[in-house]
Amino acid sequence: MIRVNAYADLWIEEGILHFVYKPNTIIDLEAARKIVRSRLRFQGDFSYPILCDIRHLTLADKLARDFLAEKGCIKASAVAFVIEEAYSGTLIKAFINISNPSVPTREFTTIPEALEFLSEYI
Repeated sequence: MIRVNAYADLWIEEGILHFVYKPNTIIDLEAARKIVRSRLRFQGDFSYPILCDIRHLTLADKLARDFLAEKGCIKASAVAFVIEEAYSGTLIKAFINISNPSVPTREFTTIPEALEFLSEYI
C-alpha cells in the first residue's frame, strides 16, 4: 500500500519504509510536524529502517531540520538519505553533524547502497 500526502509518497517494502519527497518540496516547521504525523500514522506501532529519498526536496529550514532530527527518528531504527551526487550531501552532512539524529543515519547517492545499509536494521 502506498500512502500519498502533500509532501511525499510512503510505502513499506521488504521491511523498509520508503519515504520519497515530491518534486519542489519546501519544508518549514509546520510541514515537518505534518510529515512526521503522517509517517507515524502510516507505520502504526512498528519501527522500521527508513529510506528517505530527498533528491526532489528543494529546502528544509533550520527549525524543520532540528524537529526532524529529534521527532523524525521516532519509530525509526535507522535512516538512509538518498541524495543527488552533484550536491555531495552538504545539507545532509550538516544535518547529521549539527542536528545529531538519535538513530544511525547516513547518506547515499544510490538506492541500492542505501538499502544495503538499512538491511542491517530490519
